[in-house]
Formats: sequence, structure tokens, C-alpha cells
Amino acid sequence: MSPVYVILIILAAFILLTLIWCLAEPFFLDFDRVQLTLSPSRDATSDELSIKKLSLLNKDINKEPDLRIFFFSDVHAEFCAISSKRICNALTEAQKSSQIDAVIFGGDIANDPDKCAVGYRYLNKISEWCKGYDIPFYGITGNHDITLKGASEAAGFTSLDNRAVDLTSRTTGSKIVLAGVSDSGRLNRVWKQMPLKRGSEPVILAAHNPDNLLHLDKDNRPDFMLSGHFHGGQMKLPFRFEHRFLRTKDLLPKKKVVEGAFDINGTTVFISRGLGCGVLPFRLFSAPEASVVEIYI
Repeated sequence: MSPVYVILIILAAFILLTLIWCLAEPFFLDFDRVQLTLSPSRDATSDELSIKKLSLLNKDINKEPDLRIFFFSDVHAEFCAISSKRICNALTEAQKSSQIDAVIFGGDIANDPDKCAVGYRYLNKISEWCKGYDIPFYGITGNHDITLKGASEAAGFTSLDNRAVDLTSRTTGSKIVLAGVSDSGRLNRVWKQMPLKRGSEPVILAAHNPDNLLHLDKDNRPDFMLSGHFHGGQMKLPFRFEHRFLRTKDLLPKKKVVEGAFDINGTTVFISRGLGCGVLPFRLFSAPEASVVEIYI
């Protein structure tokens, strides 16, 4: 057999295996633990963009967190291979370890608004689990949700769109503000401002698109932010193709900020890879993710 045929066979086998993995990876759930602490530069007011990659776990922390939040995002229900039962099982596992203080959904119920009923059924299963343990279930609007009416009621969560609620630190009993902003969609995008801070209380902001942080008033930024939207890249192609040519309107991916924990302009940010898939039901080196996020004040 000539070397050319050998190379073609190897190339064909590689392409076939990659396609098989792209179809298989959406079924593999990463259920991880994340520890977020206050940024030492949270009071900075510089206009210059500052980004620092953070570890998901901090080996120097040896105390109880102020909050334990179960966070998941981007269900995209018609292209989601992770069942609501698996999420409820992950919630049960997290609850057994140490009580969860809140469950937060980071937006995008379905790709197609006409398929939203599938997403509502999905989220209602999680809502039922939360009610059984008397744990609040919050959510925000993603860019795929903007045409849905009464989505929070239909899905069984309490909307955080452009409003704030109070949570209580499990260690000190002090108030921690949980705020949210709605998404306006990709066309004619309008970046929403965070509800105004109240005194010195720490603020956690849920915002579907992490880029929202870059458009907040510099004197009204949150201490922590939870986001999704980028899917961790979803298809991690050579030369960062997906961010150079497909997500041209998003700013943070150009800075290699698509998943994980970061200190961005003094805000400690966690970006989830989400559960479902976007335009196609494929993932490549970016497995679905649900997380227990521990907040330390």
C-alpha cells in the first residue's frame, strides 16, 4: 500500500473518530466544585481591562463558605443530552455533602422558542426538586429567551431579571445580595445595568453573557458574577476558529475567556460551559457542566 493511501486512511479514521466523539461528548457531564473569593482589587476604578485566570479550587481555604450555590446554564433543551434526572441526582449529591443555599439557572431554555415547552418540562423537574428541599430556585433570561412570555412561571423558577434578592451568609448571618440582569439578544443588543448596590453588602450578579460585566458602570460593579453563554467554546477547533470567526461580536473570547474562573476588573467571575448545545448537537473538548459554587466573603 502506497504512503498516500496510508495517510488518507489515517486521516479518514481521525475524522471519523472526531465525529463520533463530537456526538458522544454531550452525554458526559462534568459536575464540579468551584471556590470563589473576593478579588483584592475589587475597589479599583480603572478603565483599563484587567483579566487574571483563577483556579477553580483554592487549597489555602480551610473554612466554611458563606454560600453554596448550585449553578447551571444554557439548557438548550432540544439539543441537551444531559437529562433533568441527572441534574436532580447531582443536586441530591451536593445536598448530602453540605446544604445548598440556592439554585441558579443562567439562561437559554431552548434554541427555538417554538420548542420552549421541552425546556419548561426540564426546568420544572428541577423546580420540583428544589421545592422538596425548600431551596430557592432563581433564573435569568438568556439571549434565546427574549421572546418568551412568562418563562419563569412556566419553568418554575423565580426571575432575577433586573432585580435583586437577599441571601444570608451561613457563617456570619450577614446579608449577601443576589442580583440579575436580563439579556436583550444578539441583534440590537442593549447591555443592562446591575441593580444599584446597597451600602457595603457584597453582591453576586447573574448575567447570561459574561461580556455584560464590561459594560457596567465602573462604580457599580458586582463582587462576584455567574455566567454562561459561551459553552466553553463548545467546538474547540484548531487556531481558536470558533472565537475568531464565529463569535465575532463577543469580546471576552478574544481574550481567551470562555470558561472557568477569572478576576476581571476586580470582579470574581465564573463562566459555566452550560448543559446543552447551540446550533448543532455537538461538543468537542468542552463537556457539559453543572457546578457547586462556594462563595467566600
